[in-house]
Amino acid sequence: MNEPASVLVVGAGVVGTATARALQRAGHAVTLVDSAEPGRATSYGNAGFIAIDHVLPLARPSTLRRLPKMLMDRDGPLTVHLPSLPSLLPWMARFALAAYSAAEVKKGVDSFGTLMAEANIAWKAEIQASGLGELFRSKGALYVYESEESFASGADERELQKAKGTEFEVVDGNRARELAPGLSAHIVRGVYYPHGMHTTNPYRVVAALAERFAADGGTVVRGRVRGFGRDGNRVTSVQLTDSELPAKALVIAAGRASGELTRLLGFNAPLVAERGYHVMLAPDNVRFELPVSPAARGFFITPMEEGLRVAGTVELAAPHQPPSWHRADLLVRHLKDIFPGVGGAELSRWIGERPSLPDFRPAIGRAPRLANVYCGYGHQHVGLTLATATGRLIARQMEGEELPETLLACDPGRFG
Repeated sequence: MNEPASVLVVGAGVVGTATARALQRAGHAVTLVDSAEPGRATSYGNAGFIAIDHVLPLARPSTLRRLPKMLMDRDGPLTVHLPSLPSLLPWMARFALAAYSAAEVKKGVDSFGTLMAEANIAWKAEIQASGLGELFRSKGALYVYESEESFASGADERELQKAKGTEFEVVDGNRARELAPGLSAHIVRGVYYPHGMHTTNPYRVVAALAERFAADGGTVVRGRVRGFGRDGNRVTSVQLTDSELPAKALVIAAGRASGELTRLLGFNAPLVAERGYHVMLAPDNVRFELPVSPAARGFFITPMEEGLRVAGTVELAAPHQPPSWHRADLLVRHLKDIFPGVGGAELSRWIGERPSLPDFRPAIGRAPRLANVYCGYGHQHVGLTLATATGRLIARQMEGEELPETLLACDPGRFG
């Protein structure tokens, strides 16, 4: 190891790559490490929406009440991969405790309020700094409702959004169909977020960030992490399969695989795979330009460069389980209900393992008992949204700044 030590960021998804960029701009020499090409894993397949309206953690009483019925419904927006159930039980018990506790739910609401405010600023700055304008559209976003009961069920979240300063407009079904031509006649309500932003190609966003990072002097290394060199409470190197990299500091941003790395460092990150699916369809009869989400069904319909992306729902699973492709088929059936006649031939389908902690708050900040290790993982289905915010927060903490008090709820050491 004769090369000079740099900050090593493990994980080249959107969170890791955005963090590498933030650290680079803060003046650090940075090396980005991943076993795959930047952006080719879970970051490849998201719905593309920058969801700054997201203020409620999934771990909350209303989810807990609906959970038994939801888990029995293989076609519901939240389900469990049944062969994974035995290994998921400890995680699910922690989820139940977090959802039942009013104090834990408040921590989630407060931390997401802070994170989303940061994300709104951070993405705008990153788009400008890295020249990503051609990959983003500011067309707003539309959540649609198929019954008055379904619309009423979202009242608490809308009140929280209003309190946090999120701008939105409640519209009737006719106005929703004006905003998104082709919507089914049975849609009765909509909530339109005029400042919503989406990307037309999530993979190209990560690839472009990595290219700018390398062009500005950053180093990208392909390799699988096997261990860490230590000197007391400091990590001094990252050991790859056939090499070793000296480390001035370490950032763990490896998505669902982060839990395997934290175990090597002596602390716990109980991450499960919140599996999401997408189907890309030919853009036949697509006459809308903004992401549309049927709120009760838990997925997004997003016009993208390569066609129409139908993405989302939640399937909790142990790592590395075979796909449940009926979940992708379900997305297409949902699309036909919401947008009859929209979308052509299937172009591709995909599954990704979104990293989720049981309280549905990410882990952001300094690792427990380690002086130079920082964490950015567990972003579940808002990884794209929170990527640049996470990077900026870690860069500030590395420079000695304290994180906002509300983000103590995202302490990586909270699971032991």
